[in-house]
This record gives sequence, structure tokens and C-alpha cells, in this order.
Amino acid sequence: MNDVQSPGLTGGRAEAFERRMARWLSRLFWRVWRPIALRGQNEVRLETVLGTRIIVLPGVFNGVRLRTGEFLVATLDRSMCPPGGRALDMGTGSGIGAIFAARYAAHVVATDINPEAVRCARLNALAQHLEDRIETRTGDLFAPVGGERFDLVLFNPPFYRGEPRHAPDQAWRSPDAFDRFLAELPAHLTPGGRALVVLSSDGEIGAALASAPHLAVRVARERNLVNETLTVYELRAAGS
Repeated sequence: MNDVQSPGLTGGRAEAFERRMARWLSRLFWRVWRPIALRGQNEVRLETVLGTRIIVLPGVFNGVRLRTGEFLVATLDRSMCPPGGRALDMGTGSGIGAIFAARYAAHVVATDINPEAVRCARLNALAQHLEDRIETRTGDLFAPVGGERFDLVLFNPPFYRGEPRHAPDQAWRSPDAFDRFLAELPAHLTPGGRALVVLSSDGEIGAALASAPHLAVRVARERNLVNETLTVYELRAAGS
């Protein structure tokens, strides 16, 4: 008598089904969690990042409640950020990256396209008595730093493609910010310099890494958070 098996998914079809389910669960999670995470965004908040207090002003991306900023800076150590070097915290938001990079680097430039974020980063630098090591500038991507080069570049980019609806939304979406960042990055790295970029599996820009043959890419840190996977990528100029 022949065994009868229930029809099911196998091989590639099963993997495709799992990917679709993961995307569906991620969208469901963010539909529920994002309003909670953004609650109080029009109020001054005080967050704690790895034991350090961070002020988040209204209209500024909160990299603690949304996890990506804290996950990125937890990757930093002396091997990633050479003591005495120069660092750039691009899209600094509340200044989390700049604060933690200043523990190693001699000079940190913190930039953001949102003037409110630059004010917030400056406030946190003052609160942490790091104003002599952290310089804040306003502008889009590498525009505020001209031809300067850095030993370390930190970037928590907008994960979604599209036109931002207002200044705070620039932290969430852009039609091409990540593509331009990848194209311009090598010109702003010192010999042996690197960038650390945090991406989410829920985002829409990760595929751009495969279209950047001028960069050497490796995974520096990764964590599955059930609804999304966060990954910190280390980027270097190819051949460096």
C-alpha cells in the first residue's frame, strides 16, 4: 500500500513562502509598533543608550526607541574607530553615533539634513562635555564636509524609498540618499578607513550594496529581532 502525503511546499517554494511570511509579519509589526515608538515625538525625551543618557528633541529621529542607532554604536570599539582618528557621524539624529565615536576619535563631525537634529546633537555633545571633540554641521550627505576624509564614517540611512513628507520624515525615506552615499563614500575615506552602516531587513535599500563593486562589504554585526533583522555592514574602498 502506497504512503499518501499531504500536499505541501518544498524547496524553493517553501523558502519563498517563508520570505513572504517574514515580510508580512514585519509589516504587521511596524503597523502596530511604529505608532507606539513614535508616540511622544513632539515632546522632549530622555533615553538611555548603553548606560549613557541621550536627549531627543521634538522632530528628531529616535534611534533608541527604533533600535537602529543603539545597535550601530554597540558595534564600535578601538578596532573600528582608531584612537586619535577622525570620524563622521552622517545623519546624526540626536547625536548617538557622535557621542560614542568621540570615546575613541580625536575629532568627530556630526551632520544631518534636519536642522533640529543638528541642534539636538549639539545639545548632547554639550551635556556629555564633548563639545571640544564633536563639531556639528547642517547639510545633505557629504556636502557639509567638502573634500575631507575620515577614518570612520557612521550612517543610519533612511530605509525607505520615496519623497519625504516633511523634515523629520527625511530620516525615514529618500529617493536616492543611500545610492549617493555609496557612490561618494570612497572619496571621503582615509587609506584603510571604513564606514559602518546599519540596515534593516524591513527596508528597501539593502540591494544597493550588491550594485557597488567599488566597495568591499562585510557583515560586522547582525541580530534577528523576530520582526526584522538588523545588520551592521563594514564598507571599505575595494582593494584598500
